[in-house]
Amino acid sequence: MTFDAAAITVTGQIDRTGRLRHADHRLMQLHLALGGEPHGELAVPPLLEMARHAQRIGMRLSRPITAASADRLIDMWCECVPDANGIALQLTRWDERPVPRDLGRFARLANLPPDPHGAHIRTDPLGRIIRFDPPAGYAVAEADALFMLRNLSTLVTPLDGSGDGDADAIDTAVPPAFNGQRVMLNADARHWIAAVHAVQDATGAPSGHHIHLTEAPPQADPHTPESPPALFEGERLEHLFGSQIGPALRQPIGRIIANAETIGGRLEGPLRADYANYASDIASAGRHLLALVDDLADLEAIEATGFSAAREPVDLADLARRAAGLLALKAADRSIRIDKPAPDETMPAIGEFRRVLQVLLNLLGNAITYAPDGSMIWLRLDDGGDWVSVTVADQGPGLSEEDRQRLFGKWERLGRSGDGGSGLGLYISRRLAHAMDGDLTVESAPGQGARFTLVLPKG
Repeated sequence: MTFDAAAITVTGQIDRTGRLRHADHRLMQLHLALGGEPHGELAVPPLLEMARHAQRIGMRLSRPITAASADRLIDMWCECVPDANGIALQLTRWDERPVPRDLGRFARLANLPPDPHGAHIRTDPLGRIIRFDPPAGYAVAEADALFMLRNLSTLVTPLDGSGDGDADAIDTAVPPAFNGQRVMLNADARHWIAAVHAVQDATGAPSGHHIHLTEAPPQADPHTPESPPALFEGERLEHLFGSQIGPALRQPIGRIIANAETIGGRLEGPLRADYANYASDIASAGRHLLALVDDLADLEAIEATGFSAAREPVDLADLARRAAGLLALKAADRSIRIDKPAPDETMPAIGEFRRVLQVLLNLLGNAITYAPDGSMIWLRLDDGGDWVSVTVADQGPGLSEEDRQRLFGKWERLGRSGDGGSGLGLYISRRLAHAMDGDLTVESAPGQGARFTLVLPKG
């Protein structure tokens, strides 16, 4: 029988726990074929995970997904709409196609001897369990369909907080993320350590994964979960954020910003004005997020054991002019004028060029953010004999004595919100000034603006 995939619309409803409340015939048949019960938890892993994600963020989600039955793959466009009672599902473009290869049946893995202390799991390219060699003492139902068509996450649960048993808890596209993870088989009280190996067919194409579970040693106190290490413990973060998390975040965030700016700039063709504004908001949010990543990387660096800044000749006047030039457009958007050092003015100092510029950009950026429209900001130099300084002065609302005492604290926002700041900028700036044998101070009073002064050794 042929049908028009584009004309098919399938609807359903699940409650906030994931249990099926209503389903059209086509969705119900798929649900039952995957081992689901008429009013049980939705047994279509990619659809259930998407619905739960929509519920977690409280937003309508629309995207294509692929589900699998015993002998077919189903491509569909899914829309999930959360409300107070659960999630409404609308599936369109329902297109069924045969499974591209014989995936075999539930059976003991070939050429592997029984393992009294472990388990073996074989998945297909979609993450479905097609073979399961259970550990000793693990009761397996005779009805192999309960395992054959289920996603791996229905069988195992990560114990490190990375997931809650949903389909996204184990990313079958990147199995090493599951390596070494402590997991629990959902019908077994023991803990297991997972080792994942990619499997290829005779042509070299990916054909799924082989997962070996070995019984984990008992924890010191089985009733008390292990306390995670401090997020900003310098020695640990030195090998975590700067080398792994930061670089991993910068690339996708940079792509989001670039694509949003392309859309907002209408470089690929005409676009409705409101959509262009949405793209501009996305790009702006991406830049704020990228700035936070940079702040966390700097926080890692300055709190790591043995951190120090370079000692090199710098020109404070030149750096002040550079900072003013880099933020000129931001100031112009608010009709703020920056009075910077004259082109022929110099002020030799000792510091690290990149770090001094970073501090000045932070001070000047803050001044632009909090100064009133149409006001003035001054960059002034001073020579104190064995030290030199540059002061950033604005006409903003000023600071109380209490605020000045708290200003340089870590994560300190002084009650402000919505400006995209992390509360780390001034903390990092003062730590950098100290690392260069200098200091960062503030003078202010309510209604009289603020004067931030960076002091460095004289060059």
